[in-house]
Amino acid sequence: MKARMILAVLITLTLITSSVAVGYAGGGAGSSIDATFFDCYVIHNGANSPYVLDLTDRFGVEKVRLGKARLLCTPTSAAQVERGPVLNGDFTTVSPDQIKCYDVLGLQPKAPGSGITIIDPLSTETVTLDQLSVVCSPAATNPPIPQ
Repeated sequence: MKARMILAVLITLTLITSSVAVGYAGGGAGSSIDATFFDCYVIHNGANSPYVLDLTDRFGVEKVRLGKARLLCTPTSAAQVERGPVLNGDFTTVSPDQIKCYDVLGLQPKAPGSGITIIDPLSTETVTLDQLSVVCSPAATNPPIPQ
Protein backbone atom coordinates (compact mmCIF):
# COMPACT_ATOMS: atom_id res chain seq x y z
CA MET A 1 0.00 0.00 0.00
CA LYS A 2 2.88 2.36 0.85
CA ALA A 3 4.38 1.74 -2.59
CA ARG A 4 1.10 2.61 -4.26
CA MET A 5 0.80 5.85 -2.28
CA ILE A 6 4.31 6.80 -3.25
CA LEU A 7 3.44 5.93 -6.88
CA ALA A 8 0.44 8.28 -6.72
CA VAL A 9 2.63 11.05 -5.28
CA LEU A 10 5.25 10.50 -7.96
CA ILE A 11 2.66 10.63 -10.73
CA THR A 12 1.41 13.94 -9.33
CA LEU A 13 4.96 15.30 -9.10
CA THR A 14 5.66 14.14 -12.64
CA LEU A 15 2.69 16.15 -13.87
CA ILE A 16 3.90 19.19 -11.94
CA THR A 17 7.44 19.04 -13.25
CA SER A 18 6.78 17.90 -16.82
CA SER A 19 6.54 21.50 -17.97
CA VAL A 20 9.59 22.72 -16.06
CA ALA A 21 12.76 23.24 -18.09
CA VAL A 22 15.60 21.51 -16.31
CA GLY A 23 19.28 21.64 -17.03
CA TYR A 24 22.43 20.89 -15.17
CA ALA A 25 25.94 19.68 -15.80
CA GLY A 26 29.18 20.05 -14.03
CA GLY A 27 31.50 18.79 -11.40
CA GLY A 28 31.21 16.99 -8.11
CA ALA A 29 31.66 18.54 -4.68
CA GLY A 30 30.76 22.23 -4.54
CA SER A 31 28.76 22.13 -7.78
CA SER A 32 25.35 23.75 -8.02
CA ILE A 33 22.50 21.68 -9.37
CA ASP A 34 20.24 23.73 -11.60
CA ALA A 35 17.27 21.39 -11.34
CA THR A 36 14.18 21.29 -9.15
CA PHE A 37 14.49 18.58 -6.52
CA PHE A 38 11.61 17.74 -4.19
CA ASP A 39 12.02 17.17 -0.43
CA CYS A 40 9.29 14.80 0.81
CA TYR A 41 8.11 15.00 4.42
CA VAL A 42 6.01 12.42 6.25
CA ILE A 43 2.41 13.52 7.02
CA HIS A 44 1.27 12.50 10.52
CA ASN A 45 -2.48 12.95 10.40
CA GLY A 46 -3.48 12.59 6.75
CA ALA A 47 -7.10 11.87 6.02
CA ASN A 48 -8.33 8.63 4.46
CA SER A 49 -9.05 9.17 0.78
CA PRO A 50 -12.38 7.97 -0.65
CA TYR A 51 -10.95 7.58 -4.17
CA VAL A 52 -10.26 4.59 -6.39
CA LEU A 53 -8.27 5.58 -9.48
CA ASP A 54 -7.44 3.93 -12.76
CA LEU A 55 -3.84 5.01 -13.32
CA THR A 56 -2.21 4.63 -16.70
CA ASP A 57 1.53 4.88 -17.03
CA ARG A 58 4.20 3.39 -19.25
CA PHE A 59 3.83 0.03 -17.46
CA GLY A 60 0.11 -0.32 -18.05
CA VAL A 61 -3.18 0.43 -16.31
CA GLU A 62 -3.69 -0.29 -12.65
CA LYS A 63 -6.68 0.23 -10.36
CA VAL A 64 -5.46 1.89 -7.15
CA ARG A 65 -7.44 2.50 -3.98
CA LEU A 66 -5.94 5.50 -2.19
CA GLY A 67 -5.26 5.38 1.52
CA LYS A 68 -4.09 8.09 3.88
CA ALA A 69 -1.96 10.97 2.64
CA ARG A 70 1.62 10.03 3.61
CA LEU A 71 4.06 12.52 2.03
CA LEU A 72 4.21 16.21 1.19
CA CYS A 73 6.90 16.94 -1.38
CA THR A 74 8.04 20.52 -1.65
CA PRO A 75 10.36 21.87 -4.38
CA THR A 76 13.82 22.94 -3.30
CA SER A 77 15.02 26.45 -4.07
CA ALA A 78 18.66 25.39 -4.34
CA ALA A 79 20.71 22.22 -4.28
CA GLN A 80 24.47 21.93 -4.14
CA VAL A 81 26.69 18.86 -4.10
CA GLU A 82 28.58 18.76 -0.81
CA ARG A 83 30.22 15.40 -1.43
CA GLY A 84 30.09 12.93 -4.32
CA PRO A 85 31.31 12.20 -7.82
CA VAL A 86 30.78 14.28 -10.93
CA LEU A 87 27.09 14.83 -11.68
CA ASN A 88 25.49 12.36 -14.07
CA GLY A 89 25.11 13.55 -17.66
CA ASP A 90 24.10 16.78 -19.29
CA PHE A 91 20.44 17.43 -18.66
CA THR A 92 20.45 20.40 -21.03
CA THR A 93 20.07 17.88 -23.87
CA VAL A 94 17.69 15.52 -22.06
CA SER A 95 14.02 16.16 -21.39
CA PRO A 96 13.22 14.86 -17.89
CA ASP A 97 9.81 13.23 -17.80
CA GLN A 98 10.02 11.21 -14.60
CA ILE A 99 10.88 11.69 -10.94
CA LYS A 100 13.26 9.42 -9.04
CA CYS A 101 13.25 9.44 -5.24
CA TYR A 102 16.02 8.62 -2.79
CA ASP A 103 15.68 7.68 0.88
CA VAL A 104 17.13 10.21 3.33
CA LEU A 105 19.64 8.42 5.56
CA GLY A 106 20.87 9.41 9.00
CA LEU A 107 19.45 12.47 10.69
CA GLN A 108 16.18 13.37 9.00
CA PRO A 109 15.34 17.09 9.24
CA LYS A 110 11.99 17.94 10.79
CA ALA A 111 9.32 19.87 8.92
CA PRO A 112 7.89 23.17 10.18
CA GLY A 113 5.28 21.31 12.25
CA SER A 114 1.50 21.31 12.43
CA GLY A 115 -1.29 23.27 10.91
CA ILE A 116 -0.18 23.04 7.29
CA THR A 117 -3.08 23.00 4.84
CA ILE A 118 -2.48 20.95 1.70
CA ILE A 119 -4.67 21.45 -1.37
CA ASP A 120 -4.50 18.93 -4.19
CA PRO A 121 -6.93 17.68 -6.85
CA LEU A 122 -8.29 15.04 -4.46
CA SER A 123 -8.66 16.88 -1.16
CA THR A 124 -8.00 19.85 1.09
CA GLU A 125 -6.73 18.95 4.56
CA THR A 126 -4.78 20.42 7.45
CA VAL A 127 -2.00 18.12 8.61
CA THR A 128 1.09 17.81 10.79
CA LEU A 129 4.36 17.06 9.01
CA ASP A 130 7.15 14.94 10.46
CA GLN A 131 10.63 14.22 9.20
CA LEU A 132 12.03 14.53 5.70
CA SER A 133 11.54 11.06 4.21
CA VAL A 134 12.69 11.12 0.58
CA VAL A 135 14.30 13.54 -1.87
CA CYS A 136 13.13 13.33 -5.47
CA SER A 137 14.92 14.57 -8.58
CA PRO A 138 13.95 14.94 -12.21
CA ALA A 139 14.86 11.92 -14.30
CA ALA A 140 14.67 10.67 -17.85
CA THR A 141 14.28 7.13 -19.14
CA ASN A 142 15.94 5.30 -21.97
CA PRO A 143 14.07 4.48 -24.11
CA PRO A 144 11.94 7.60 -23.62
CA ILE A 145 8.29 7.28 -22.77
CA PRO A 146 6.19 7.15 -25.94
CA GLN A 147 4.14 10.31 -26.42
